[in-house]
Amino acid sequence: MPDILDVISSRKSIRRYKPDPVPDEMLDKILEAARWAPTGENYQPWRFIVVRDQETRNRIGDLAKMGSGARMTAWHCMGHTQERFAGIEDPVKRERVLRFMYTGEVSEFAKQSPVVIAVIGTLMEGSVDVPYDLSAAIENMLLEAHALGLGACWVHGPVASTRDAKKFKEILGIPTGMGQYKVVAYVSIGWAAEARRYPRPKKALDEMVFWEKFGQTERPQHG
Repeated sequence: MPDILDVISSRKSIRRYKPDPVPDEMLDKILEAARWAPTGENYQPWRFIVVRDQETRNRIGDLAKMGSGARMTAWHCMGHTQERFAGIEDPVKRERVLRFMYTGEVSEFAKQSPVVIAVIGTLMEGSVDVPYDLSAAIENMLLEAHALGLGACWVHGPVASTRDAKKFKEILGIPTGMGQYKVVAYVSIGWAAEARRYPRPKKALDEMVFWEKFGQTERPQHG
């Protein structure tokens, strides 16, 4: 059996897609991977809405742009985005990147991805575990998509606020009652129009792993 770590470490969030359609058999595999995610007490609270319709994806993209733009404008005003992209030496390119971020354009790619899958959870069964169960299902979807050669991205920000989550529900006809369904995220899926140039740097294990108790970084010797 191939080492799943190879799939995990080579995956990248993809935000640019080719217009080519995604075959049904691939979507079925991605949804099947989600179905086998771990779930507390086997409640399986997840529900998935597969969206291909261009008009619906346009509305989702507009909502994503508005939600991300509101948050990132605040970050921009506090100087966070300028600090993040300070390494871009070309001032014209840096300004273009900053504008791409604080306008929210960075999040409207649902318009270009051939498929969007909304991931929601029923709060009428196993409600305490819903965010955790759905997050596990989403991770399975991302890994299966990557294993199939597709690109995908987990998009949470545009549905992070109650106001935007309600709008998202209305777009897809999801019941809006507070105790009915929770929108956790949606996943964009398609054929990648961008390459993984380099792995994003990750912190070393010795920066995040302790042994036996918090703060103890030296691994105990056994045997």
